Amino acid sequence: MPATDHDSLPDVAFGRHPDYGIVAANPKHLAASAWMLKGFDFHPVPDHPKLYALADQQRDGQGRTSRAVAMLRKAGYQVDVDAAFDPSLAPEAAPARDRSPGIEPDVAFAEHPLLGIVAATDDRSRALGGRLLEEHGWQHDPTLDIYTLPITIDRSDALEKVANATVSMHQSGLQVAAQPALAQDAATRRRPTPATAANHRRDQGFPKRASPISAAALAASPARAGLPGTAPVPAPATSAAAARPVDPRITFSRTL
Repeated sequence: MPATDHDSLPDVAFGRHPDYGIVAANPKHLAASAWMLKGFDFHPVPDHPKLYALADQQRDGQGRTSRAVAMLRKAGYQVDVDAAFDPSLAPEAAPARDRSPGIEPDVAFAEHPLLGIVAATDDRSRALGGRLLEEHGWQHDPTLDIYTLPITIDRSDALEKVANATVSMHQSGLQVAAQPALAQDAATRRRPTPATAANHRRDQGFPKRASPISAAALAASPARAGLPGTAPVPAPATSAAAARPVDPRITFSRTL
């Protein structure tokens, strides 16, 4: 029955509650959604396992919720929202909305089939975001304008670094976005299956770390004009979440 089909539910839904004000629901009870909501200052409501209330709602609660909706959608989440919080229904023209400050995340994480878990920072928060990434083991690649981890690092350790870096960034007031599958794995610190681990070892055998690199993965990098438009190598389909195509354009989109 479509009404009870798990796949037909959104990943996150935003609205108003008569008792708790601005709230978000996690109808699929996904660890990734809960992890992202915490970063947007939504906290669990006692005795309501799928409900999260926005903290300090008097502090631009509607604007903060609209920005959370926009960032989650950019990161690939399926989001339902009341009209009052829907940024796509704002009265401004679309080009003006795209240039609005605060819509882009300060730091975005994505997973590339050859480079592993990479990160990018928004120009507005490059100094702080870059410093925190470097403190947690990422290194800036000036050619690609992204941050990468050492290629020898185990994926489970990389997920731990994502989780720890995200906590530090939230404590510093930065907004973080991650692709749903990556956020799910980081939230649960999911270790790779044997097939994923084998693929990771094969990737380490490439003579050049950056060969080949998808133009899509670097769509927002200032260096993208000098890179070949090579299609990315498909990631192994180890699970339903991992089977989603890698499209870091979602998290790396910036206004240039």
